[in-house]
Amino acid sequence: MPPLLSTVKHRDDGTEMAAASRLAVEAKQRWSRGETPDVARLLDEHPELKVHKSIVLDLAHEEFARRVEAGESLNTDEFCRRFPTLHNSLCMLIEVNRLLKEDPRFQSLGKEPEWPEPGDSFLGYSLLAELGHGSFARVFLASEPALGGRLVALKVSPRGENEAEVVGKLRHPNIVPVHSVTEDPATGLTAICEPYLGRATLCDLLDRVFVDGEAPREARVIGETIVAMRLDTENGEQSPLPRSCRRGSYVDGILQLVLQIAEALDYTHARGICHRDLKPSNVLLSNEGRPLLLDFNLSADGQINAWRMGGTLPYMSPEQLRMVATREVGTPPPPDPRSDLFSLGVIAHELLCGRLPFGPMPRHSTVEEIAAELLERQKTGPRSPREQNARVDRHIERLLRECLAFDPDDRPKSAKDLAESLRKQLSPTRRARRWARNHPRRVLAAGTAALAILVAGAAYWASLPTYPVRQYEMSVQLAARGEYDRAAEHLDRAIDADPNNPELLFARGRLRQKQGEWDLATIAFRTARKIRDDGRFRAAEGYCANMTGNNTLAESRYRAAIESGFKSAAVLNNLGYSLIRTSNHAAAESVLIEAIELDPGLQAARNNRLMLHAQLVSYGQPVTEAMLGDARRAVATAPASGELYLTAAILFTRAGKDDPRWIPEAKEYWRLALANHISPMSLASLQANPNTSYLFDDAEMRELAERPASDSALPVKPVLLVDPIDDTR
Repeated sequence: MPPLLSTVKHRDDGTEMAAASRLAVEAKQRWSRGETPDVARLLDEHPELKVHKSIVLDLAHEEFARRVEAGESLNTDEFCRRFPTLHNSLCMLIEVNRLLKEDPRFQSLGKEPEWPEPGDSFLGYSLLAELGHGSFARVFLASEPALGGRLVALKVSPRGENEAEVVGKLRHPNIVPVHSVTEDPATGLTAICEPYLGRATLCDLLDRVFVDGEAPREARVIGETIVAMRLDTENGEQSPLPRSCRRGSYVDGILQLVLQIAEALDYTHARGICHRDLKPSNVLLSNEGRPLLLDFNLSADGQINAWRMGGTLPYMSPEQLRMVATREVGTPPPPDPRSDLFSLGVIAHELLCGRLPFGPMPRHSTVEEIAAELLERQKTGPRSPREQNARVDRHIERLLRECLAFDPDDRPKSAKDLAESLRKQLSPTRRARRWARNHPRRVLAAGTAALAILVAGAAYWASLPTYPVRQYEMSVQLAARGEYDRAAEHLDRAIDADPNNPELLFARGRLRQKQGEWDLATIAFRTARKIRDDGRFRAAEGYCANMTGNNTLAESRYRAAIESGFKSAAVLNNLGYSLIRTSNHAAAESVLIEAIELDPGLQAARNNRLMLHAQLVSYGQPVTEAMLGDARRAVATAPASGELYLTAAILFTRAGKDDPRWIPEAKEYWRLALANHISPMSLASLQANPNTSYLFDDAEMRELAERPASDSALPVKPVLLVDPIDDTR
């Protein structure tokens, strides 16, 4: 039988998805009136449904549930095989819902709420389509008429305040932020409004790439999954995907995703927050190729918490499973960050191999029995990932085994340590070794030349004096502990013993940089460059020039770095910043676009484009919708900053003077700017400016402008410059 769900690239603006949702609602209504549920026939009659995975998943589950309720005896696995690209997701959804319905603890939580449906208006949002649902929440693609009809993701649940309270404190590029939270007194439901950043999850990736059971070779399947799930929104074309989603090996692409998740966990753990519900469906793959953590809504209520965990048993750590297996439903134990690392290890193993590390979900009648069996499997250790995917090397396998250790003390000590280990696996040397092992014929053909290079490199390092190397290593250790003065002493000794070593001089410049001694750092970089012309040295010198206000010199150094082959998103961003400061706007626009293409997640480049557009508009250039779209994206992903909100407010206010539909968004950004400590001088000048003063004729805006500023926090400056040297490389 051919696949019942299309995997071709398909994009729309949300209208087609809304129409598909209406078709699904109508089909369910007919089934409720007695028509035999048949998703296969529905897809034949309406092939346009096939591209909407979440809708087909919901319909398939509905068919299964109704047929079982009518007395049919269905084999779950056989039924799910009718939907090859949904097999994993559908099996898990059916099994979890079966367990929930049969367990008295879930039944004691009360009847299911009356959920809103696509097409409804709910708390000021127009619900366009359902993006996903579980036993405790529904997520909708919605538009927000009060803000120009912008698309948002609206999560509706009976208990959402806890998640909003937790996520509202977090600002990280790999965590989905929260716009607002609203409670509906009539239904008791809470709506959490989040930016719409895409609809693909790691679950979609698993369903797509392991259809034939084989692990893919190339990372481009990650990008293809994201593109296949995209919508063409009104905000214009999506940014290019990062290289790790388009080029290179699939293994390296997955490691890049896992690294970013580990960095997000390091951020949350440092703030005392553990996720405790990591699984593929809780990791969004944004339209720009970034993994973002979702769903921090683990309730403090013991019963709710036990059952939320019951839906994610295969991803739970032994210490979590033990609680479920013994029916402990009281206050859960204190959160242990290492439990999150175990769950991330399960996800990484599944992404690399297409299978869970401890075997498939057991088929038992109760959660306790499933938890007990999984616990026994975990004691014996995971299956070897190298046996399931030959492209996984022994270093990666060892790291996965550490994450999946039964004893928490045998796992990585922290998410920070795990992230550092992943960076090592993604170093050029390790990646080259994996490539060579997987391409032996190409390596053989190029063997002679490569051997010559390796011998030359080995001879160079072998010739280094022992004493300066030892002093340099001591300096690195001291600098890592923040003991910069002592680090400088050891580095000076190393340079005294080997004065013409450009790398040691470069290290001196980096150390001076950390101490804020920009002029001394510049001298060190320049001295190193005279010995060996290296693009890194020029880029570092440019950064120092920026920090001392010499943007003309910075521009020349960045251009020289690029010409010598040292070109990165950070270098391009800083060049764009320098060009803005020297009023070379056309060149700045070009290099900032290139920076975002190289690294769509580089927030500084988006901030600089926003500042550039504000300058252009102040010189008389008209505001375009592309500018407004860039402003939305910059503000949505950046930490709250009065300066960014103010700049966005100015752009939308200028646009609103000619087109009133932009005024609601202008007011919202003014409200955010005023709440985030813009200076009274800035406000006064804008009230006097004829291009922006008209908005303050509005009584609401006058009241906001006259409200005294809060002293609860200091203003946050937007990040505009990035250190172009990555010390982890």
